[in-house]
Amino acid sequence: MEAQIDKLDLENVMACPECDLLLQQVDVIRGQKALCPRCGHMLYSGKKDSLDKTLALSISGLILYLPANFLPLMTLDTLGLEKSGSIYDGVISLYQHRYFFVAIMVALTSLIFPLAKLSLLFLVSLALKLKVYPRFLSLCLRYYHHLDEWGMLEVYMVGILVTIIKMYHMAHIQYDAGFFCFMGLLWVALGSSVVLDEHLFWRLIEHKKS
Repeated sequence: MEAQIDKLDLENVMACPECDLLLQQVDVIRGQKALCPRCGHMLYSGKKDSLDKTLALSISGLILYLPANFLPLMTLDTLGLEKSGSIYDGVISLYQHRYFFVAIMVALTSLIFPLAKLSLLFLVSLALKLKVYPRFLSLCLRYYHHLDEWGMLEVYMVGILVTIIKMYHMAHIQYDAGFFCFMGLLWVALGSSVVLDEHLFWRLIEHKKS
């Protein structure tokens, strides 16, 4: 089902991100989509239990964060010589080899930004769940939205897969605990983006302000 948004009332106004048409926000249920009547762009869709699911996934992500980044991902055994490393070890190795810019970018996109995203998401969803509305809550949600574009765990996963493919015939590969924790963290990060209903979160925050 699809729900068209009617034109302007003076309250609960939003702008279509595609054509800038000013529209009145309407509530949608699970399975419905709010569409712009001029360009047809999907503005938001209804998601079931978004608050509870977002809170649960953010907690899961924070639990997985440390082992995913600081435990060894894989152990490579070549002619009896074993070598293992974690994401954190990779950042340190890049820095020690004087690849300073690359080391900083990997640290930001693989360590700092994912932790910041999970922390902000946990803080916002927990506050809304407990019906506590500190003044900085809207700022936290806004920062999360901006950081969402910089979380690149998927890119790091592609690098791991490329390594596995290239080394498969040259070395014995043992998958360590960090690898499975990283896979879990990746799925949690993707899942939180899917279940997050930003329209609902903003509405709850703005409702309290009013």
